[in-house]
Amino acid sequence: MHNKNNSDVLLQQPAQRLSLGNQPFLGGVGLGCVIVLSLALIGCFSGAFFATWVTFFVVCCVPVQIVLAMLWRGQYPGWLKQLAQPWRGLALVAMSLAGGALIASLVFFTQAREVGPPTPFTLMYVIFCVLLSFWLVIIWECWPLSRLLRHPLALGLATLLVAYLLGYRLFAWLFDFSAMAGAPFYRAELDPQGLAPAFEILAFAVTTVGVTFACVLLGFWPLGSRLQGLQPWAGLARSALVLGLSAALYLGATRLLGIAAVPFMVHGAIALLFGCLVPLLAFEGELFGRLAQPLRGLLQLLVALLAGAVLPRLYWVAGPWLSGPMSAGAVDYAHEFWLASALLAMTFPVLVAFSQFFDFWPLRRR
Repeated sequence: MHNKNNSDVLLQQPAQRLSLGNQPFLGGVGLGCVIVLSLALIGCFSGAFFATWVTFFVVCCVPVQIVLAMLWRGQYPGWLKQLAQPWRGLALVAMSLAGGALIASLVFFTQAREVGPPTPFTLMYVIFCVLLSFWLVIIWECWPLSRLLRHPLALGLATLLVAYLLGYRLFAWLFDFSAMAGAPFYRAELDPQGLAPAFEILAFAVTTVGVTFACVLLGFWPLGSRLQGLQPWAGLARSALVLGLSAALYLGATRLLGIAAVPFMVHGAIALLFGCLVPLLAFEGELFGRLAQPLRGLLQLLVALLAGAVLPRLYWVAGPWLSGPMSAGAVDYAHEFWLASALLAMTFPVLVAFSQFFDFWPLRRR
C-alpha cells in the first residue's frame, strides 16, 4: 500500500491501470449517480426497516468490501481478471453480499442472541468492527498477519476474523449502555457494561476513522513515506498521529464547545469521513495531482470539508420525504441516526461498488 497516489493508500488499483484522462468530470457525474441510486434504494424501505435490518446487513458487507478492494484489489480470485465489465463488478458485488450475509447470520445468532430487529447493541457492534477493519488495513497494513500469511485468501479471511473477534473483545470492554436502561430496546443481558458510555466510544471511534481518511489525503504528512513498510513502527506512529488529532478534535467539540456526542458524531465526524470519500473514491485522488504534499492534501481536504458540509445536508432534507417524519435531537436522535445510515450504510458501499468494483462502468469503458 505504498503507491504515489494517495487514493491508492486507501483502495489500491492494479499496477496496469490505464491513465485517467477524464477526471474530474467523471467523478462529479459518477458521484451524482451514486447519490441518486442510494436515495432511491433507501426509499424502497420503510424508515424503521432501513434503520435496522437494512443497515445491519449492509454494514456487515462493508468489511468484505474492504478485503475485496483494499487487500485483494479486485484481482483475487484470479478468474476475476478475465471478466469484462459489468460482469466483473457484478461478481464482486455478489461476493460482498454473500460474505455480508454469512457475517450477518453469525453475528445475529451469537452477539445479537437472535434478538431482532437489530438493536443498538448489535448495530454499534458491527459498525465498530467496520471502523476496526479500517484501522487494521490502513493504519497497520494488516500487520502482523501480513508477515505470517502470504496467500491472499488466508490474509483476507484472517483480517475479517481478527476484526470481529478483536472487535467483540473491545466492544465488551469499552461500551456501556446502562444510561439507556429505560429505553424500549434495552436488555440487560446484551449490555456489556464497559468503561464508558456507548455513544461516547462510538463517536470517538468514528472520529478516528474520519481523521484517518484526512491523513490519507495528506499522505500521512508529516510522516509521509519515511516509515512505509516498517511495521510495527509505521502503525505506532500513524496511531499516535491519528489518536492525537482525534482526541483534540473530539474533546474540543464535546468538552470545550459542549456539543453532545451524537450530534458531533453525525454532523462532525461522519461528515468529515464521508467528505473525504469524495476526493478519494469519486475523484480517485486525481485532484491537484501535480502538487506536492502537503499542499495537494490540504486542497483535497478542503474539497472534502466542502462535500462534508453540503452533501449530508442534502440527505438531511431528503430523509423525511423518503422515510417519513423523524424526530431530531435528544432523546432518540432518529433523524441523526437515519442520516448516519444513509451516508455510511448505503452511499459509502454503493460508491465503493461503483468506483472500485465496476470501475465507473458504464461512464468509463476500457
